Amino acid sequence: MITGRAGIGVLWLLLAGLALTVSAQENEPEADQGAPHAMERRATALTGLGEWSLARQFPERTVWLDLDDDSRALALFQPELKTPARGALIVLADEGQTAAEGLAGGLLDTLAERGVAVMTLGLRPPPESVVRRRQQRLVPEPEEAAPPEDDQLQSSVMIDVAEEEALEEVMSDYRNFIRELLDAAAGELERRGYERPAVSGIGWSADYVTAWALGQGALSGVIWLAPRFSGDRLPELPAMLSADRPWRVLDLHAMDDAGRHPAVARAAALAREQVSGYRRQPMALSTPPQRADAERVASRIQAWMNR
Repeated sequence: MITGRAGIGVLWLLLAGLALTVSAQENEPEADQGAPHAMERRATALTGLGEWSLARQFPERTVWLDLDDDSRALALFQPELKTPARGALIVLADEGQTAAEGLAGGLLDTLAERGVAVMTLGLRPPPESVVRRRQQRLVPEPEEAAPPEDDQLQSSVMIDVAEEEALEEVMSDYRNFIRELLDAAAGELERRGYERPAVSGIGWSADYVTAWALGQGALSGVIWLAPRFSGDRLPELPAMLSADRPWRVLDLHAMDDAGRHPAVARAAALAREQVSGYRRQPMALSTPPQRADAERVASRIQAWMNR
């Protein structure tokens, strides 16, 4: 029997320790419960797009694509909701957007209702160095007051070459990731029985899907949705598209000045090279494109795919 104040104090310490032990056991997550959260943290660190959150939000549409480096990427797939089927379309979201975000997410429903199966892909943002380079090339370089000394010039050239090589390697890695993503999406559609799908890119992604499509024979078309091209890529487009290819190009752009002027210039450059299979269509589009534009965009895509 515990008596006296000292004994009572010991008893309280024992009871408090027991309570803490029970509480810790109750709050400790089970191994199976913690695993999905750990996987979500890894996926978020890899893509920055919260893929596991999307998988929980759209379980019936989620498709996990296996990439070459043994990692996986999330796609959202909606089969056609109307027969006969009008084909299939891969939609690559603009940089930094998820597979369910903005125009890409809206097309899942609006195109499926028109008989077109849709697979949307999110795209993590490009490396910051790539974004900075784009912005720098849009700003004219200031004129130098005096030519640099020979030693300064040689040092500057060496630094510029090293930076350019590093940037090219970073951009190559980013493009290779996108190529793997599109390869996996096309393979998944083929496995589901969809032959010769079309592919579309929103904003900056128009460049990426075009470069990927040049190596593909089993495509029906490439669709640019409010496309944006870097200053390096624009002069290359006519030569890229003048090569033999079995697919057509649809250029859907906003009809305001910001969308129309670059599109008119693109079309003129392609016409000078006598590029065939190219069609430009101005339309009412938000800047950047939003989910609310999906109905109008789907109508244009359906009409073009049915030609």
